[in-house]
Amino acid sequence: MSEIQTLNQVKPGYFSNKNVVVVIGFFDGIHKGHQKIIGLCVNRAKSTGGLSLVFTFDQPPLNVIKGTIQKKLITSFEQKLNLIAHLGPDYIVTQRFDRNFAKMDRADFCKKILLEKFHLKEIFVGEGFRFGWKGRGDGSYLKYFFKDTNVRVNIIPLYKQNNTIISSTSIRKYYKQGNIEKASMLLGRKPCISGMVKKGRQRGRKLGFPTANIDVSGKYMTPQDGVYLGQVKIGQQCRFFPCLVNIGDNPTFGDRKKWIEVFIIDFNKNIYDAKITVCFFKKLRDEIRFKSSAALVEQMQKDLEAARRFFI
Repeated sequence: MSEIQTLNQVKPGYFSNKNVVVVIGFFDGIHKGHQKIIGLCVNRAKSTGGLSLVFTFDQPPLNVIKGTIQKKLITSFEQKLNLIAHLGPDYIVTQRFDRNFAKMDRADFCKKILLEKFHLKEIFVGEGFRFGWKGRGDGSYLKYFFKDTNVRVNIIPLYKQNNTIISSTSIRKYYKQGNIEKASMLLGRKPCISGMVKKGRQRGRKLGFPTANIDVSGKYMTPQDGVYLGQVKIGQQCRFFPCLVNIGDNPTFGDRKKWIEVFIIDFNKNIYDAKITVCFFKKLRDEIRFKSSAALVEQMQKDLEAARRFFI
């Protein structure tokens, strides 16, 4: 199991004489490209009798630099750490990316973090990796900085599948299109999102379709507005329940706030304030503005029938 520490928790000399192999990145989504480069780090450490260390950050550097949410997250910080841990590194070291950290000189980054904190012997970075003040550090600079040392620098090309570059940018594009199949292909798993169940206007309950509502649209990427087939996990349970998921602002009722509304099939328990994880399987249809509640209920019955056929 990976040991998770913050950079401040790493004591001086903690990693000395441990033959540390480091991989660095923000790793939003932990897609197949991220999985490959982290896997290279883990395997190299095992083959050399060393320790593998993933160094990552809590939020997109661009959001801090620009001062606004330029990039919504594909995965939460907690989910990202869990996904990284499943790839088997010995250590995950995290750093809060704030304005002070963004101003760190590239040479100081290499000296104070990579050498003095991690005592690294080898490093893996993607070819687009940037670090230090104004992003002036990159793979070429790492090779220059470590040229007179015994530190080995590996710059890994962007991972392609079927001539398609696997990137967080591409995954965001497929989210916006509601293309769950292609997003899943790049991620290597179904797109998922987690949140706390909050009480809404309870219209679904009155219509015979009670929903668990989560509000995550401000910070996290969500698929295109519409109705999806999916599965949901409640709390720490291992079981997943089939569900219908509506993403949108309820145009039939003139709402403006976007919600993720989850109708769990054949489920009637109270789960307010519980944390749920919703995984998307397929887009069923676009969000529609219905002329009446009766027309909405009729369509929801059709959606439920489609879901039952899908999950049988």
